Amino acid sequence: MQRTFARKLAAAFLLLAGIVFLPVKPVSAASEVRSLYVGGENRSYRVFIPSTLRGGRVPVVIALHGAAQTAAEFELDFGINRIAEREQFVAVYPEGQNRVWEDDRPGIIRLEFAFRPGNDVAFLRGLTRSLIHEGLADPDRIYLTGLSMGGFMTAKMACLHSELFTAIAIIAATAPERYRQTCRPLRAPPALVMHGTLDPISSWFGMAMPGAPLMSALDTARFYAQLAGCMNSADIGIPTRDGSLPSVTVRQWTLCRDGAAVELYQIKGGGHMPPSYQPGRGETFVSIFLGERSHAIDAAEEIWRFFRQFSMTGFDQRGINAQ
Repeated sequence: MQRTFARKLAAAFLLLAGIVFLPVKPVSAASEVRSLYVGGENRSYRVFIPSTLRGGRVPVVIALHGAAQTAAEFELDFGINRIAEREQFVAVYPEGQNRVWEDDRPGIIRLEFAFRPGNDVAFLRGLTRSLIHEGLADPDRIYLTGLSMGGFMTAKMACLHSELFTAIAIIAATAPERYRQTCRPLRAPPALVMHGTLDPISSWFGMAMPGAPLMSALDTARFYAQLAGCMNSADIGIPTRDGSLPSVTVRQWTLCRDGAAVELYQIKGGGHMPPSYQPGRGETFVSIFLGERSHAIDAAEEIWRFFRQFSMTGFDQRGINAQ
């Protein structure tokens, strides 16, 4: 009885958090649903292929939804499909089991007592290799991004399998403090961190959880810069379409090993929502709980601008083909 009540309470919280990520006008997802048996589980994912794509290996952006979302909902809200159509890359949206991911935070924080995740490391590794083996993905240009819980999962995969992902982007999530001792990737991936300064769910300042503290957003970006051996940093202002608030500042780390770079998007006054030119459904109400959503920039546009700079050409990718 107690477990059932806890599950319902957690579901109510997660669904409330997920409302804001739905689009203003519901439309059908433009992708196709596929399945993959991996790690002893049947898993599903969505694939968006541009209508004018003529075949051959192309860049792929893998995008991980937040807790309580589905892959289809994140696809509709994130807005990267229109960029994929314009720039001729493929967008892939894996489905988290029970709408959650097995990231590196403690299970109680991830509500694992109510929503048990799947074997997500095996799933994302197998999915990436499958996209390569079918001749769709260019192995030199596979990028990983995630929102909130999907962002924490992105950070985990960057530590464990940086040989698979050319660059990463983390939205509204930060790295666990223990990564300073435990995260030893084969290569330091270029990394973009995007975070609101007034995020009430995943604090800009990190979280001092007993036994499992989280870095601040700034320290998360510094961590990736240190991994890449970056030697220079500078702050720049981002011009907005209409001068709307919250304003955005970007700190860039450059002169990094292997041509890498790190960027931190500071969304001043922003909450636990990805910046977007378009408002989300129920945004005014949900902002009471999740904080304000910035419309000064568009997360998908900024992330693709960052990703498209990088390729793993020349990196030894034998690990990709190892089964």
